[in-house]
Amino acid sequence: MTAKREAKIIFKLEQRHEFVRGTWAGIIGAIAKYIFNELMQVLNIAKYDNNATAITVVMKGYEHNLAFWLFGFLAAMIIGAFFGVIIAFMYSYIFTEESYLFKAAGLGVAIWLFNFGLISKAFHYPADIKWSMGDVLSMLVSLIIYSMITAYSLKQMGFFRDPSTDEEYF
Repeated sequence: MTAKREAKIIFKLEQRHEFVRGTWAGIIGAIAKYIFNELMQVLNIAKYDNNATAITVVMKGYEHNLAFWLFGFLAAMIIGAFFGVIIAFMYSYIFTEESYLFKAAGLGVAIWLFNFGLISKAFHYPADIKWSMGDVLSMLVSLIIYSMITAYSLKQMGFFRDPSTDEEYF
């Protein structure tokens, strides 16, 4: 093997299957988030269902019917998978695994601030969603739940094991 080929192998960013494991962990977390958000809407704690933030990432509006619900669920899974990959890479290259659930809760808060603080207008969220305390708080809690379940799922998939010794880091 040439030195150039060896250098390419050494510099690969993905070390612990972050993409595949992060995708699946993010989807698992997104399912829990979706269920929580739907429950908050059914209990009249939140005005909007999960599609108010999932579908409006790619559309300017949505309707309440089966086709939009299914598309919204799919969009939520895609968004969850995307953030799951980011979370996996953050645990590989930024965070230690110590207190991983506490750090995951902080990541949930960060995602919430990013969504509602920086890009809510770009994502066409309903104009009055920021005025609804129930919606804002349920989104905060749901994103904390999402991040913690995503991190826990990564742990259950063996993500925090040292690939060279197959032992857990903590």
